[in-house]
Amino acid sequence: MLLITSIFILLSIFLQAVTAQDWYTVEWDATEFVSMSGDMIVPDLPTPGGTPYVWPGVQSGDGVLQAVLDGSSGVWWIGDGFYGTPSLPWGNGFNVSPGETVHFTFTSSGTTWTCTLSSGSQSASTTLDITGNTMNRAIFAVELYDVDFNFGPITYKNIEITATTAASGWCGSIPHLGTYPYTVTGNVASGNTCTVSQIVQSSAD
Repeated sequence: MLLITSIFILLSIFLQAVTAQDWYTVEWDATEFVSMSGDMIVPDLPTPGGTPYVWPGVQSGDGVLQAVLDGSSGVWWIGDGFYGTPSLPWGNGFNVSPGETVHFTFTSSGTTWTCTLSSGSQSASTTLDITGNTMNRAIFAVELYDVDFNFGPITYKNIEITATTAASGWCGSIPHLGTYPYTVTGNVASGNTCTVSQIVQSSAD
C-alpha cells in the first residue's frame, strides 16, 4: 500500500509539472464593459515546446471572451472565442507572423458579442450569444503552459475600452498578475471610455 501511495504522489507531482501555468497580465475592472478595441503587434515566437497564449479580452465571473494568439503549433494563429459557461464553438481566425499588426474589436449588443480581427488582407468575424455573463474585467494576458516568458515584447496600441460607468472611476487603476516589466502609457478617461496609447508587456526572464 505504501508503494502504491508513493507512486500516486509522484505521478501527481509529474502531472502538475507538465501542466505548469504562468500568468502575466494588465487589467482594468469596472461594473460592466461593453466594448474594447486596439492593435496588437505580433511578438516573436518563444522557444519551441509548451503552449503560449497571448490575448486581449473581456472577462466575467463565468468565462472570458478573447482574441487568442496561439503559438502551440510553432507558428502564431489568432482567433476569437469564449471560454467558460455557456460552452460555445470557437470562432474564426488566421495565421500571423511576428511584426505584423492585428486590429481587434469586441462589441456588445445585449448578450450578443461581435468580434472582429484584421491584419493586412486577412480578416475574420465571429458573433457569439453569451448569456448570463457581465463582463467586468478588461484584460491583456500572457498565459503560458510549460514555456518561459522569454519572448516579446508584446505591444498593444490605440486601445479603447468602454464601460457602462464613467471611465474616471476605473481608467487610472491598473491591477496586474505576475512579476515582470510592463508599461501602460497615455491612459485617458473621457465619458465612459478609457483610451490607452500603448501597453508593453516585456519578457519576465
